[in-house]
Amino acid sequence: MICSGFRDLRAKLFAQGQEQIFKLLSFVEIVPYYIITRLNAIPGLTGVCVAGIFSGSLSTISSALNSLASVTVIDFLKPNLKSTKFSESKEVFIAKALSLFYGAICIGFTFLISKANSLIPISNTFLSMMEGPILAVYLIAVLTRKGSEKSILFGLILGFAFTAWLGWGVLTSGFNPPTLPIDTTGCPTAENISITFTNLTTLCENNEQCTVPVTTMAALKAPSEPFILYKISFLWVSTIGFVSTLIFILIAIVFTGRHNVIPADSKCLSPVARFWIKGTIFEAKEKKQSINMTERNLSAIQNDIEQNNIAVIKLP
Repeated sequence: MICSGFRDLRAKLFAQGQEQIFKLLSFVEIVPYYIITRLNAIPGLTGVCVAGIFSGSLSTISSALNSLASVTVIDFLKPNLKSTKFSESKEVFIAKALSLFYGAICIGFTFLISKANSLIPISNTFLSMMEGPILAVYLIAVLTRKGSEKSILFGLILGFAFTAWLGWGVLTSGFNPPTLPIDTTGCPTAENISITFTNLTTLCENNEQCTVPVTTMAALKAPSEPFILYKISFLWVSTIGFVSTLIFILIAIVFTGRHNVIPADSKCLSPVARFWIKGTIFEAKEKKQSINMTERNLSAIQNDIEQNNIAVIKLP
């Protein structure tokens, strides 16, 4: 909500072109530009905003590196190296070394993505590669009783592979979706730029000494169209991964484990799955068994009472 509100505020402030928005190199620079131009009236506020941005990013990175190192030591090294005795000091040393190792990997990734226009599509795409398939597995486990380990693993692997292929294609296709038009009302330089460009085009058509003739510009080949799935927005990768994984799991259940049903009396069923069981044949059988058990208990209690009464009567 805060991010959406800040976005609407920036759109309102820059809507009329009063801040010469066309001088910005990209839309990514709008936030720093807003901080510098709008918050400079209060001394120190610009520095506080910049420090907050850096501290937020550094705390997130440090938490991620510490979590990766701790999980690697506790969940991977100690269970698989049972013969090796790990003291607390040794575990701390290994965790610190792993933090440096993972940090070096992150620095290497920064060189790989340094030429990207924005990190938001890259980060969201990589997260979506697992978010969608994991959500599909979670819903299968919650809503049904037919999801076996093999069928879910089969669907998860295929769904992750398909989502990874789609996400990688979206990132590397180079397709730039059309953006919404910007309101240029209040920008006095926009009309002059249009007129200058029109005059320059007319002059270039009448002058044979143009650096790039119009015929040559028209003869330039348009870039090849990417695959149709690569044209979708990165925001749809997670949804497509969820749907594809769900379909793969259902196909695996139909062909391999259609009759393999988790027992309805299992304690591992979710409340949703128990709700679906209500009104079924199993519930009727369960009620009948509980009634029979109650009747047996009552009859056993009555027999005990009668035997006790008989024993009391026989006493002299």
